Amino acid sequence: MRKVMKLALEERQIRIKCHYDLFDGYEIHLYGDERDHFALAENLDKPIITVHYPIERCDVYDVCNELNTDYFRQVIELCRKQHAGLVVHAETGLQRLQGNPNLEGFCAAIRDSGIILHVENCYRFVGAIESLDVAYYLRSLIGEDRVYPLLDTCHLIMSEMSFRFEEMSFFKTIEAYASENFKIHLNDCIGSGEWETGGIHGTNFYANQYLLRNILWMVHELEKKGISVDLILEVNEEDYVYPTNAHQLAGNVDRYWQKMEEEDNLALTERPSKKRRPPEKSED
Repeated sequence: MRKVMKLALEERQIRIKCHYDLFDGYEIHLYGDERDHFALAENLDKPIITVHYPIERCDVYDVCNELNTDYFRQVIELCRKQHAGLVVHAETGLQRLQGNPNLEGFCAAIRDSGIILHVENCYRFVGAIESLDVAYYLRSLIGEDRVYPLLDTCHLIMSEMSFRFEEMSFFKTIEAYASENFKIHLNDCIGSGEWETGGIHGTNFYANQYLLRNILWMVHELEKKGISVDLILEVNEEDYVYPTNAHQLAGNVDRYWQKMEEEDNLALTERPSKKRRPPEKSED
């Protein structure tokens, strides 16, 4: 398990966040404008795990439409040079995506670049089940080892509460999304998760430690099966240079993870040893 921190390609963020030792890598948060200083990626002291396309236009349908832009080419080159995956959203659904005339060119660009595409579940127009359909459709066009579903835990909760989608349980969803290249946006929500209706999006589980412990238990069970998971701590911050919420979440992840490791070790030492039975006497 690796803990991944959100980071923008801005000089001040990089200068300060490079000193944080609670994290194992970065997910680059792109703005889509002059604030993205791509050359600064060379200054990072930890690996870039994923690069998130600018949030205002990160639905895969919209990314397809940027196929021939300089910005799209810069993002692909950043991912290629840093051996990082590209994160896009599955927001408008499979049927509309299939009708995009730029889809074939987009898939060819991903194939030619050699990068990995991560397709994130959403909640407004497409729930976690259909997001999975989008991911596997793209996988059929690009390659089985080149496209993986990415699970956002906050989006899953919000889609379950929206009454628009019939979602799987948390356990079943994590099981369905799990892969040999499994990324989780680890965050929570309060209420609806949307500020328009009084909700809070992307909290650090400060009101729901029980859910955090359960998610970590599921991740721990996957790791015991040999599936390594990257936990991307995608939580809201008042100040992204000094991300207090991400620090608190990272500390809680470490604390609960250590307890699970200790419990596993204790169970191994307390398990009674099986006595070997002597071979039965031959009738010969």
